[in-house]
Amino acid sequence: MTRLNMTEKSPFLNLLEESFPGIKANILRCEKLGFPWNSKPFLKEKKGEVLSHVGFLEYPISIDGKQHRAAALHAVCTKATHRRQGLASQLIQEALQWAEKQYEFVILYTGIPPFYEKFAFRCIQEYRFYLPCKRLKGSKSLRPVISPEDNALFKRCFHSRAPLSNCVWIRDDGDIASFNTLFATYPTFWSLHYSESIDGLISYDIKEKTLHLYDIIAKEIPSLDWILAHLPTAIDDIYFYFSPDRLTNAAVPEPYLYDHGHFLVHGNWPIVNPFMIPPLSRC
Repeated sequence: MTRLNMTEKSPFLNLLEESFPGIKANILRCEKLGFPWNSKPFLKEKKGEVLSHVGFLEYPISIDGKQHRAAALHAVCTKATHRRQGLASQLIQEALQWAEKQYEFVILYTGIPPFYEKFAFRCIQEYRFYLPCKRLKGSKSLRPVISPEDNALFKRCFHSRAPLSNCVWIRDDGDIASFNTLFATYPTFWSLHYSESIDGLISYDIKEKTLHLYDIIAKEIPSLDWILAHLPTAIDDIYFYFSPDRLTNAAVPEPYLYDHGHFLVHGNWPIVNPFMIPPLSRC
């Protein structure tokens, strides 16, 4: 899919900014980092003004070790003065028709599933994974990842990363993760910390002695013990926001809705074990 080199005058940036405040600056920020807005736009225009937008991303996904040609709808929006006229619905239908012979399925994250179910999308339950795990503070060092000082480090780690899971995993070289980690916390890359000992990134948060582990970006996935050796405080338990099959078989799946985003699929989604798409890979 063609990458778009965005500028401040790109015709639909103002519509995106109206609908998702802060997105314009983040798109341009990620482009400077080396990740152009890798999205095919479907647009409704009138007299040169963009009234509605549906973005379409290639979304390579591995399920049970098999690569699938998948795509994702995202950034669906309509100008406030032209809503409830069916503009976005028309664009969604156009995008799905365009994708029909090119992709096995199309995915979507949304807080309003009923709107998309009329286009034959269906909800797939996601799960986070719980593991009791009392551990003392670790002895190995971590440091937050900051832009622009660590931009090259971020790109290197993502370009050479190993699959996080054998169950379900999105192959992202940093395009999606750069957008997600810089959107609200720039110049800090949200949740990302660098470990010199694994020469990789660990995405996590600790709340009330619970470790929330979001992602691991490294050439080789380290053991869970090695990851826990980096913790800055003691913990009592862990939530994994991805299928942790490469770390442990003891974690218990619990149905979970991440950030109000239901996972919807259009097409032939394989039946798989409980999974979650990691936060850094969601679009």
